Amino acid sequence: MASKWPRELLTDRRVEHRWDEPKAAGRWFLTNLRSLRPSRGGDGVFPQRVDALWDSYLLFDRTATWDDTPSGVLSWGYTLLRTRAQLLRDFQFAIANR
Repeated sequence: MASKWPRELLTDRRVEHRWDEPKAAGRWFLTNLRSLRPSRGGDGVFPQRVDALWDSYLLFDRTATWDDTPSGVLSWGYTLLRTRAQLLRDFQFAIANR
């Protein structure tokens, strides 16, 4: 439910809060995850038996563009709790190499 999302959690001016009740974005990412080809790799574990990609991250570099398929994917992970250490390492890499 969108009303329960803590909007004050992400306040950077570049952040847009959207609520995707029909899961269109999550379904697209689940379908296209293998073709995004992250430069630092993913964790190799693809979601199974789910209807949309959720509880996951996709980390993009600063050169990322969004056309039919996003470019500039550094890494991705599923689930957030299981891959949080990888996210931290890749985020630190992105900051150090910007």
